[in-house]
Amino acid sequence: MLSGERHAKILRELELRGTLTVNEFAAKTGLSTMTIRRDLTQLAGQGLLRRVHGGAVRNASERSGEAEYRRSRQPLATLGLIVPTTGYYFPEIIRGAEAAARTLNARLILGVSNYSVEDEYRQLQRVVANSVDGILLASAGPVEPGSPTFELLAGLKIPVVLVERSSRAFESVMSDHSYGAELAMEHLAAQGHRRIALAVAKSPTAPWLKESHARMVAKLGLESDAPVMEYDRLGPVGGNNQAEFSRFLKDCRRTGTTAALVLPDEEAITLIHLAEESGMEVPQDFAIVAYDDEVAELAAVPLTSIAPPKRDVGHAAVTMCMERLAGKQGAGLSPALRRVNLAPKLIVRESSRTAEEE
Repeated sequence: MLSGERHAKILRELELRGTLTVNEFAAKTGLSTMTIRRDLTQLAGQGLLRRVHGGAVRNASERSGEAEYRRSRQPLATLGLIVPTTGYYFPEIIRGAEAAARTLNARLILGVSNYSVEDEYRQLQRVVANSVDGILLASAGPVEPGSPTFELLAGLKIPVVLVERSSRAFESVMSDHSYGAELAMEHLAAQGHRRIALAVAKSPTAPWLKESHARMVAKLGLESDAPVMEYDRLGPVGGNNQAEFSRFLKDCRRTGTTAALVLPDEEAITLIHLAEESGMEVPQDFAIVAYDDEVAELAAVPLTSIAPPKRDVGHAAVTMCMERLAGKQGAGLSPALRRVNLAPKLIVRESSRTAEEE
């Protein structure tokens, strides 16, 4: 392994974990401890890390030192990153991708499709024309045979990694949304809720949550008549969706439903307000778990939430693409496609806690 590759691995380990132990890193990478110690000394001399007994840690000057280190080298690769928006959900993914690119000495070119398949196609054409070495895509629509996006990507001779999306034809890195919904359902069932409703905005995430909700209702032996609503996200909080959520809440009360999983956070906040206006207390009368954890903690009743590992998704997508470029995964003309699912986590707050837990 070349020294540049070793240094990139060391910096990536520190970016992810903040610390590095020589013996553990040697076991993980197969490098000799002598080589690792020598590399740590060189990187410390460049201001990229601080040596400590048995390994290294990040230091306050790491970012500026790393920036100087990058400027002294030409990028190993240029990657095109296309996302639907730089607003909700995707900023953390972009930051994770940036961190990986910084560590691995890659350059990112960002494109935004605004959830338009046509804009996405134009953005892809643009980055391909710029002779990128790989593409990372959070697609605006399904990437299936026959679609312009699929046909364009299938004809490329460079690595393609889908981000928070999946396709049988391409590699992908995404949050395991099915598992995230399972966490929410198991948590609410453990609180004693027998009817758990579901309200999801139409999005690429919605099918995963709907499938998992139905499966967990059966697995946990829950009542199957709790409301399930999929809605268009037409406006801001409390805007065009308020009437739909009012009907949803009435259906919950009619069926004796005492809890709900809601995608995304903003609409979970709307549901809190509607519940309180109708005389219900959260969580005493109605428990709510939000999916996304973008603003859940800021609700009047801080929302228990499922937090997808967005930053890790962006980081892993860039890492996968760079590994493919380096020929480190797969062999021959048709290497096996990799699909990485990263687990979300449950963050318990006031909106679902029982009296005993408070």
